[in-house]
Amino acid sequence: MKKYFAAILLVLVSLSGYSQEFNTPSSRVSVNDLLEKSKKTPKADTYYLMALSAARKNDLEAANKAIATGLGINPRDIKLLNLKGALLAKQGRLVQARQIFLSVLRMSPADEYANNCLRLIEDTMQPKNQIKPVLASKSKKYNGPSDAPISPIEDKPVSSDKLLTAAYFVDLKHKQDCSHGMSLIQLAQEKVIARNPKAKVNFSLTDLVKEGLLTSAPVCPKGGFYSWSNNEVNCSKHGGFTALDAEVTSVFREFNAGLRAKLSRNYLDALKSFEQVVILYPLWAEAHYQLGDTLFRLGEVDPALNSLRNCLKHDPNNLDAQLLMANLYFKKGQKQAALTILDKISNSQKGTVYGLSSRSVANSIRSGRSYYEIFPPN
Repeated sequence: MKKYFAAILLVLVSLSGYSQEFNTPSSRVSVNDLLEKSKKTPKADTYYLMALSAARKNDLEAANKAIATGLGINPRDIKLLNLKGALLAKQGRLVQARQIFLSVLRMSPADEYANNCLRLIEDTMQPKNQIKPVLASKSKKYNGPSDAPISPIEDKPVSSDKLLTAAYFVDLKHKQDCSHGMSLIQLAQEKVIARNPKAKVNFSLTDLVKEGLLTSAPVCPKGGFYSWSNNEVNCSKHGGFTALDAEVTSVFREFNAGLRAKLSRNYLDALKSFEQVVILYPLWAEAHYQLGDTLFRLGEVDPALNSLRNCLKHDPNNLDAQLLMANLYFKKGQKQAALTILDKISNSQKGTVYGLSSRSVANSIRSGRSYYEIFPPN
């Protein structure tokens, strides 16, 4: 049973108008042979052969049932996991298949079958060199939130107590905004000191604005006051600029890499980044939303819905997540579920972009228009 690549079963997976072939694992041993020797053979192997036999007959329901039973006996059975991944790929469920093959490679990094399938799936999801990145340049040290900090720094682990509450990420957004303001002050004050070293002891936001070094005085979102000491700007609420900038950069680096990849339509790279972010910061609602939005753009409806549910669990008022969830329910044919969400938004957000958009989509659904009439493909 160790060499289960002897026979080949072709599984066709279609995506975006073209097909790819996946070779599923097999075995020289027949189901009957295996059943006759069941006393000497692990039960998980028996269900593997039963699943493979059903898959050859295109009986996916029986195959999946046998796989589930076998994995109930041995959740780490690589043959069963590889076959499960192949069947998911056959159904076009590439994100779930990719996760299965990644789990196999965590247990057996040299597994040839899982490596080949993972490569083929990722090439299918994001063909190489198909789309060139829109953003190629790296941001500079003092760029603000719109140019997300990406310069490498020494990682400082986030203490576990910061992950106990989703409010941490609201506070972190305030820190990011404060860090942006402090970076502007830092640049301005350094220019003043370069002209007059004695200015180290004479710090005034008002003077920096009067001299044209700042367009306006930055304001800390938490009401902190800015001062100058130890050659850097300090905030009475968030501390020194260097430490604050390092924390913000460390947390947001992978998140911003995902945003840049998504903007460039490199959805596989975006998926990898946001998957990493939600592992490191499982209570970050916005990260779950961005993961869900990326899965939506990859055509993965159910995984996208799961990510949006995680987002709304931590931030029930996230309107972007609610709108996307309504979109996905409508796409699945669950019109009433979609309308319930849209009506709630339109009633609570009257006169806003969210409210007007929700009302427009809801009216279109009620008029009988189809999903692709309302949301035509790009």
